[in-house]
Order: sequence, then structure tokens, then C-alpha cells
Amino acid sequence: MIISEISVKKIFVKYNHMKNIILTALLLFVGYFSFGQDKNSKYDFNGYITNMQSVMFQDVGGDWVNDNLLHNRLNFNWYPNDAITASLQVRNRFFTGETLKFTPDYDKQLEKDNGFFGLTANLINKKSCILNSSIDRLWLKYSIGDFEATIGRQRINWGQTFVWNPNDIFNAYSFFDFDYIERPGSDAVHIQYYTGVASSIELATKLNSDSKTTVAALYKFNKISYDFQFLAGILDDSVYVAGAGWSGSIGNAGFRGEISYFIPQDNNVDSKQLLSSIGFDYTFKNSLMVQTEFLFTDNTDNINFTDFEQYYSQTLNVRSLAFTKYTFFAQISYPITPLFNATISSMYFPNLKGFYAGPSLTYSLKDNLDLSAFVQYFNAELTNNATMQTERQEFTMAFLKMKLNF
Repeated sequence: MIISEISVKKIFVKYNHMKNIILTALLLFVGYFSFGQDKNSKYDFNGYITNMQSVMFQDVGGDWVNDNLLHNRLNFNWYPNDAITASLQVRNRFFTGETLKFTPDYDKQLEKDNGFFGLTANLINKKSCILNSSIDRLWLKYSIGDFEATIGRQRINWGQTFVWNPNDIFNAYSFFDFDYIERPGSDAVHIQYYTGVASSIELATKLNSDSKTTVAALYKFNKISYDFQFLAGILDDSVYVAGAGWSGSIGNAGFRGEISYFIPQDNNVDSKQLLSSIGFDYTFKNSLMVQTEFLFTDNTDNINFTDFEQYYSQTLNVRSLAFTKYTFFAQISYPITPLFNATISSMYFPNLKGFYAGPSLTYSLKDNLDLSAFVQYFNAELTNNATMQTERQEFTMAFLKMKLNF
């Protein structure tokens, strides 16, 4: 495995004592379970490897930035008994290309870990290539009866809608990051108590890299064939948050929504924010699927939006999901054949007189091997920081990706 090529001595220089213990355990875990599995084992191991070539440009006739990403994921799960489950999941990425050369401190951006325990490192950091490894899941779960508790790096998913999740206060993510289907995790404690077949009470708290705490409670229940949820808590030690969400159907169409309201503890009126998303989805008899979603915010002051490339690469939090007051989304997906799927997604930004278009094609070469092509095109009127003039900006990214699951 690629991690084994890095000496333990270098890892010790990179991390403090606790991080060293975790990474050393990772090496032992990988080595043992990669070669010691059997059919009756209480362990399982799976993952994937992808190779993705990409190009990025603002003007198709101008300079193109070419990059390649080799992405490997390893998932290890342990089931010692009926009550306990443990998981260790590792994300390894090998970057080559021109972005490394043209982006200042790109290696530091990759090494940034938003969790309290810095479990991300550049194991190889050269001018022409970077090998980045991150433990984004490392948790222990205890379940007994209707009670369940999980501690460690995990994903706490409180979202209901498809594109934007105002209720997802623990693990906000970007719709545009299609290569990270697992989504980020948090260093957290998550407790669930199921009060019925479709109802539960949840308590969760996380600690981020700035030692700030997010703590919240969620209540879920089912009524009139809808799943409802209400949440309340404190975000990053400084902002009160209250929210609600639902999912159900109107006729044969899915109907979902979320709303969250953020109130700073210092009672700064200008920093208050309302975020709301509402979505519909419908699948026709011929398997054509249509999805629409709408995002509203009454305050975008928390994000300094100057260009799409900057927004694309930055780390999102729940309050920076929206960069315009209104955003509209639509997507159509259709299986042309059982092995060949086509999708086109789009967004409209009326405040910026702009839009996004994202067509994609996926073909299944074998049961565990897929070939995909994606294009992401952005066009809007934005303010140039240098001239302070509003000008139309374009930004395009195109990807060719092959993925092998194992």
C-alpha cells in the first residue's frame, strides 16, 4: 500500500503523539486485514480507486490548466459482537499537474483538516506531485435496543434536500464536489434514541480544528405520511441555530424542504441569517428523473464571493452555502441504456445574471468499472477586486474519470 512507503520516522515528525498512534494503528489495520480476511471474519474491507484527468480554463481559447488525480479509498469495518461496530476509512489522493505549480500554498490547502484531530497529511510533498492521505471516518458505535451512540470521526447527516442542506450544521458540503461521494466527517459524539418506528431523538456535539464546539438536538417523527424534524443548538460556540425539515410526497412527486435560522450570540443584527431550501423530484415510467430545488437566504455577508474558482475550492460551512439571495436548480437524469446514463444539471443566479450548467455521462464497462465524463460551466456578472468594476466572468472545468470498485 502507498502509505507503507513512508517511514514511521517522517510521520512522527509530522504529527503529535496522539496523531502518531492513530496513523500507526492505520498501518497495522491495513496490513492485517488486507491479507487476513476469510469468509467467516467479523471484518470487511472494500473501497475504490479512480483516475481522473481534468482541465480548467476561463477562456476556451486561452490558457488551460491540466491536472490528474489518482484517488484511492479504503473502508475497514469491524463487528466484534451484535452491540459494537467500528469503522476506519481512509482517503488517499495523488495529485499531479499544473495547479500545484500555479496555486500558492496549494499543499497547505490540501493538508488542512477541519476536525479537532488533524488526521490529514501530505505524505509526499514535491513540486510536481503531492500524496495526501486523510482519515475521514474513525468511529466506534454501540447499539442496544432503541439506543445508539457513536463516538469518533463520523458523518452526521441531518439533511433532507438534495443540493443544499441548511439543517446539515455538522457536515456542510459542496454539490459541485462530485468526486467525494462520502462527504466530510466531524470529530463528534452522536447519540440516538428511537422512540418509534419512524421517530427518534438525537443529540450531537462536534469539535473543530479551532477548538470550537457545535452542539445540537434533533427530534424526528412521522405524521400524515411525512417525515418531519426540528433542531436547535449552538454553532461554533457563537451562533444560535434553530431549524426544521420535512420529506414526503405530493401525488407521485417527492417534496422536501429545510429551513434554518442563525442568530449570533452577540446579537449582531447584520449577522442574522435565514437559509431555506425546497425541492421536488419525480420519476417517469420510462425512468426519466426530474429534480428541482430552490435556495433562499436573506444574508450573504458571511461569504466574500469574487470568483467561481475561489468558491469552488474553498471549504464550505452551512452559513456559506448560498452566495446569492435566490438560487434555482434543475436536473434531468435518464438511463439511455441499462449501462449508459446521462444527466444534466443547471443553476440560475438571478442576482448575478448568471448560471451554471453541468452535463455528465456515465458508462458501466463492467460490474465494478465505470467511465464518466463531467463538465461544469459557470457564467455570471461579478465584481473584479482589482478594478472594482462589475464584469462577466466564465469558468469551466471538464473531467474524464475511470472508477474501479473492489
